[in-house]
Amino acid sequence: MTVNYRFYESPSDLDLQYDFWNKMTKSLPYAWKPTLSPKLFEQQSEFNPKSRCFAFDGDQLVGYMSFSGKGEFVSLGYPWVLPEYEGKVQDELFEKVFQFAISEEYGGKLLAQRFRAQWENQINYFLSKGFAITSRSQIVGAHYPLLIKNIQSIPGFTFEIKDQFQFNVWKELKMKQQILTNEQIKMMNEYYSSIDFDYAVECKLENQPIAYFGITIRPDTGYSEILAVAYSDAAIPYFYDIMSIIHNENVNRKVQSVTITKSQIPKGILQEKLGFTPLTEDVMMHKR
Repeated sequence: MTVNYRFYESPSDLDLQYDFWNKMTKSLPYAWKPTLSPKLFEQQSEFNPKSRCFAFDGDQLVGYMSFSGKGEFVSLGYPWVLPEYEGKVQDELFEKVFQFAISEEYGGKLLAQRFRAQWENQINYFLSKGFAITSRSQIVGAHYPLLIKNIQSIPGFTFEIKDQFQFNVWKELKMKQQILTNEQIKMMNEYYSSIDFDYAVECKLENQPIAYFGITIRPDTGYSEILAVAYSDAAIPYFYDIMSIIHNENVNRKVQSVTITKSQIPKGILQEKLGFTPLTEDVMMHKR
């Protein structure tokens, strides 16, 4: 086995990266839809070809690892390799990318990544490289088919399915939930800009916005995430109806399962009545 390594050369390498990530994560529980972060990072001044490394056995791509970042923060990717290349190839990919991330040339100081709780191999690998688990967030959800409530006509209540997620609409409603600093707003804008949303749901009461949700769908697995959640107090009595709207739209779009972070659900709302049960956790890992 002769494996050759090379760094990023052209935008077509992004297609290699996305395709390989989809292939390697398709069977992993609750693997999210690929984000736009690699494409966005490519356009940043901080981008360097050494942030992406590919491993080839002949003409076959057998593994890659990458990172994206801003300033001293680095979102360090996992060294994805075909099963028969785990071990040496995986470690060599890690060292090439990790060492550049923390080098004086790049200057990474805080490295982070997240996994699902069931991804034990990935979590243990990062633990072996000196990363620590810093937080866990419970994720609840449902598998379709699900007994879904038919939406009845509710006086004054309307909703629309939008093709595009609009951050400003989310922000205005979110500010009614909690006060966000300019730094928090900037951070959330950057985060949601990296998400490839499939649709948004906007709900109004007496023509006033009361809830706004952004939803993703991974096409090869039919896995959907309710990622962006904002609502005013006026939306809470309608929360079961709003979630039924999302369930119905997901079914129409051939979704097989859906999740939401438990903390996004209003207090007092019964997750079981939403059709949700605990399914996994987001496991955050950091290394300084």
